[in-house]
Amino acid sequence: MENFKEDKIKLVGDCLTASAFLSYCGPFNFVLRQRMLFEHWKNNLVELGLPNKENFKLETFLTDDVEISKWASEKLPTDELSVQNGILTKMASRFPLCIDPQMQAINWIKTKESNAKKTNFNVLTFNTEGYLAKLAMAIKYGQSVLFENIDTEIDPMIDPVLEKNIVNKAGVDIIKLGDDELEYDEKFALFLTTKIANPNYTPEVFGKTMVINFMVTFNGLRE
Repeated sequence: MENFKEDKIKLVGDCLTASAFLSYCGPFNFVLRQRMLFEHWKNNLVELGLPNKENFKLETFLTDDVEISKWASEKLPTDELSVQNGILTKMASRFPLCIDPQMQAINWIKTKESNAKKTNFNVLTFNTEGYLAKLAMAIKYGQSVLFENIDTEIDPMIDPVLEKNIVNKAGVDIIKLGDDELEYDEKFALFLTTKIANPNYTPEVFGKTMVINFMVTFNGLRE
């Protein structure tokens, strides 16, 4: 109980650190993330006198061992970077765009979504014939969609989906895709992956998606 009372006071700085991680750290590699979090932001909290936990850990603050084990069973490695990426993918406010040259993200997402949605999982590319119609069906019926092997350009046709331009008409959530207005099911999930190791995305892409760097580190390979 005493520990919880102490933790409750320190939630201020810890929540600030966690939100900053979720907002800004996705595109960076593990070393830069650690520097941002623990050398800059945490020290800044101490300088400003904001309560925060000395031994703060993202893995225990934003997820738990049960979820990490579940991710491991779905082919996500258990090293610190992969767990961070799992957290970012799950908690992102925008749809995730994974930089994934070693195909860790794609294997995990395919296993995870196939297990969760059974047959309602669509793997597409921007060259797939009639991909917009398949995307429309997924939005309408709350299915998951994975766009794999995307280039540095994202088809502007799906911008309203990425930007979540949802309007409520007569109590129903509606989104526009092309010329069609579709009912939007909140169970709908969208994932994008690229095999390019260092893609040069425009600021607009960073604004519309949650870019997450899945590039394997030496520690990850060791794991």
